Amino acid sequence: MIRHLTKLRKILTLLSIVTLFIIIIIILSKNKSDDKIIGNHEKIHNDFQNIDYRDFNRLQNNDEPQQEKLVDKMESEIRAEDEREKELREAKARIDLLEKKIAILEGRIPQKYPDVKYLGYKERKRIVVTGGAGFVGSHLVDVLMTQGHEVIVVDNFFTGRKRNVEHWFGHRNFEIIHHDIVNPLYVEADEIYHLASPASPPHYMQNPVKTIKTNTLGTINMLGLARRVGAKILIASTSEVYGDPMVHPQPESYWGHVNPIGPRACYDEGKRVAETLAYSYAKQENVSVRVARIFNTYGPRMHVSDGRVVSNFIMQALQNLTITVYGNGKQTRSFCYVSDLVDGLLSLMASNYSLPINLGNPVEHTIEEFALIIKNLVPGCRSTLSTSAAVEDDPQRRRPDITLAKKQLNWTPKVPLQEGLQRSIDYFREELSRTTFYNNQTYMNVKVKSGH
Repeated sequence: MIRHLTKLRKILTLLSIVTLFIIIIIILSKNKSDDKIIGNHEKIHNDFQNIDYRDFNRLQNNDEPQQEKLVDKMESEIRAEDEREKELREAKARIDLLEKKIAILEGRIPQKYPDVKYLGYKERKRIVVTGGAGFVGSHLVDVLMTQGHEVIVVDNFFTGRKRNVEHWFGHRNFEIIHHDIVNPLYVEADEIYHLASPASPPHYMQNPVKTIKTNTLGTINMLGLARRVGAKILIASTSEVYGDPMVHPQPESYWGHVNPIGPRACYDEGKRVAETLAYSYAKQENVSVRVARIFNTYGPRMHVSDGRVVSNFIMQALQNLTITVYGNGKQTRSFCYVSDLVDGLLSLMASNYSLPINLGNPVEHTIEEFALIIKNLVPGCRSTLSTSAAVEDDPQRRRPDITLAKKQLNWTPKVPLQEGLQRSIDYFREELSRTTFYNNQTYMNVKVKSGH
């Protein structure tokens, strides 16, 4: 369908260009005739001016019909000239309109795709990415596509955006399905990356029942799909399964400290159930599962108002607003750049390791330190820091123990915090230029703000 639309757009563009050329030729031919008429008009005017007053007087007295005929002729030529000027103005307006339409059509035609490796039939995999139009999912899709695989993106666009993957629209290896995984999905696949779920507190607290359904029913549907087609599946879990941890840093062997009825429980417990489901299917149905416990991740394509500390602090710094720190600012987070996380997910899927594994950056910063780092990275930032009431069930310390990832996957984060933040700031600055924000806009409800 997209290929047909692309052909239609090309045909429309060609027709518009041909029409434009025809109008230009008509205008040029009219200009020539106009020049000739104007020349005649000037000649008549000069001749009229050269007539001796006495001759004119004689014409007036002796040849009034001829004089009236001459005046009528001049008036008709002036009217004709006015008509031509009007036609020229209308033609110019039509040309301007055509140019705008052509520009719109050209903007809709996909540009050259990023370079894609060619894979043979045996090497090429058909890979499903749920949540593939989201923040992490879209970066994963980019890598899988450039590797030469066939990718099927499944997204209900609750938090995902088509703009994140539009550069692949029309590619023969790319397909996008608007679908909510709470309902069963019937496709063929060799591998499944199950990333679908709102991940920021404002998003998953907006509809907690929906969040639980996505992480339970949605996970059941994806595991069922993996069982039916014999696909390997990677479940994107989260550091939130550790809750507000009593052990620091958090190893995979730690069972967590989670409030099952708190405001974050819909997400925390939803992901814990997703892990339980994964290993139940692995034991009972022999499904090949991988579980990644993802810690705080940041980078381009994050929502500008998703409520996490990276987006909050950067947006406030770019607009010279007060940078709001919730709690005393001493709570800690560890931030992993999105490209490092994607490398970890790919390594985990390719490995033979089937138990949960932490993926995150072990470099730890307090929220207050992090706010100052962002402020110093934004040129001319005049923002000040202020503190506000702590958020309920907000984890006080968050840092992954990635010993297993180093040993089993040979994986460690590579992008330094300063470099990753600079890329993120550049992205948010561009996003800010696209949208008008009110100076008093908050990026997250105070009741649900957190460092996640």
